[in-house]
Amino acid sequence: MLHIIYKDLLQAFKDKKGLLLSFLLPIILISLFALVYGGFQNSRNDIAQQILFCDADQSALSNQLKSKLEAQKELKITTKSIEEAEQLIINGDFPSALIVQKGFSDSIDAGKNAPIEFIFDESREIEMGLTQKALMTTLMPFLGKQGSKGQIHSLIDQKYGSDLPDELLQEIHNDVESQFLGDAGGESAGTTGIVSRAVAVKEEMPWGLIQAFAGTSVMMLLFSIAGMGGTLIRERETGTLKRILYSPVKPWEILMGKLTSGFIFAMIQMTILVTFVWLAFGLDIFRNLGGLIILTAATALAASGFGVFIAALAKNQKHVESLSLIIILVMSALGGSMMPLFLFPEFMKVIAHFTLNYWAIDGFFDVLGRDVGIVGALYNSSVLLAFAAVTSLLAIFIYNQNLKKDF
Repeated sequence: MLHIIYKDLLQAFKDKKGLLLSFLLPIILISLFALVYGGFQNSRNDIAQQILFCDADQSALSNQLKSKLEAQKELKITTKSIEEAEQLIINGDFPSALIVQKGFSDSIDAGKNAPIEFIFDESREIEMGLTQKALMTTLMPFLGKQGSKGQIHSLIDQKYGSDLPDELLQEIHNDVESQFLGDAGGESAGTTGIVSRAVAVKEEMPWGLIQAFAGTSVMMLLFSIAGMGGTLIRERETGTLKRILYSPVKPWEILMGKLTSGFIFAMIQMTILVTFVWLAFGLDIFRNLGGLIILTAATALAASGFGVFIAALAKNQKHVESLSLIIILVMSALGGSMMPLFLFPEFMKVIAHFTLNYWAIDGFFDVLGRDVGIVGALYNSSVLLAFAAVTSLLAIFIYNQNLKKDF
């Protein structure tokens, strides 16, 4: 029995693919998720929530509020007009905005509710919980303090304005101001008028469905195309490649043939998945059909370039399978296929931009949920095409170098 145990353990440790899947991949994924959730729970200062500030009041008090918000590390404030802010949020360029309506200063001075509105991108509703918490940390004490002060001033004017001399009345007001010079203040007055409103190009947009479709389809597409790229390895191992090289076909033409066949397969797969979510879940795929076609083609081409690149790197069939599995899972986790990006620390959000998944998913959010038009879809599509070009050129170079060694 000891010999059987020894034999099985020896075989297990000789299986490099199995070792990678058993040890390296879990280590990578645990580290990745630990960084994400650790950044979410323990590194709040590293997650600056972007928010637009729209000041229609243009008063000293509204400027004071803006300065208070800018001083908070958890918020990144950008000033825009109300019209610009709403359009930027609808287009997905910014997640939220705080609108200070005209009459803000007068309302606070009178001790009334503050005419303030918080608007946000409906597709990022979960993320807005973090933004609102960071916003209210500064907003509520400020409005409570200013509102309480306004109520006192208003009460003094009402009760004693006609009975006391102006000089004495002004002195009383100055004494009240001096009592509020500190940072103390509560959520008493002037804080109940803040309302939240989700904005979108269409009511009840199925953002969860779009996320599920985009994240899953891109990840599964990468797995499919990586498998097709593995035919390069099988042709080398079976001797088919040697017979092909005896023909007038050049090595780069072989790779381009693989790239083209992968692209056709990817387009068929994506067409089936798009049709499925349309028929089964009623997702409106016709709101920007031209942009959807362009983005789908760019995603398919980028995935095909990735497939031939992985095949060019691999030494054998097991190598291509384990290598593609690790890279695709890590890239999918980083790129937003597995979890929302707002949970990521800032440095991981930057890394996400180097993944195919990020640009494809962001593009599908644009063409399926926002009115970006065909031109708006070109930005993400251009990045995906650049990804396809870089990986294809690298694959050709590596493939040629490997052929020189093998033949």
